[in-house]
Amino acid sequence: MLKFAITLCILAGIFLIPITNGFFLTKKEKCEVTAFKGKDFSGEKIMAHKLFHPHLKSIGAVAKACKVQVHVTSSFKQLKTPNDFVLTSEMPLAVGHGIRFDLKDPKGGTLCNPLCMTSQSWKTLSEANCFITGVQKKGIKFTQPNLLDDGQVGKLSSPDAEKLKAQIQKLCAPKAPKG
Repeated sequence: MLKFAITLCILAGIFLIPITNGFFLTKKEKCEVTAFKGKDFSGEKIMAHKLFHPHLKSIGAVAKACKVQVHVTSSFKQLKTPNDFVLTSEMPLAVGHGIRFDLKDPKGGTLCNPLCMTSQSWKTLSEANCFITGVQKKGIKFTQPNLLDDGQVGKLSSPDAEKLKAQIQKLCAPKAPKG
């Protein structure tokens, strides 16, 4: 009798899985953009995709070594709709793989802002030069005036980047209240 019950359960499982399209075996996708905290960061709360967190740790380590503070001015932003237009230059932020920043000295004074970075003045400031060349050596992409990202979005075709943006934005959209 026990063998019959076990056989029946196995057969039922074999037939139910295809019928339910693997419903019982699938894992629901969820938003992977989370808050990141680091001692060498200030400014806006950092929201980033979990795959970008190791890069943020590297950025923090370089900042500490160069005696600067990364003042975050922008990170992941939720769009009004997942398909909203986003400039190519802003795509790393829309998918949580980048931050916009200024550099501050240890006392909180501005060391290098977007104007400084655009004009290449950072190359003449030892701490800023240390930081920007340091993050680049770690494989982090610095795009003027003030964007740090992991370069992953730049490797995608435009349609693939749009798909990724829409997917992440949908998964991370605030849930409508139940009621």
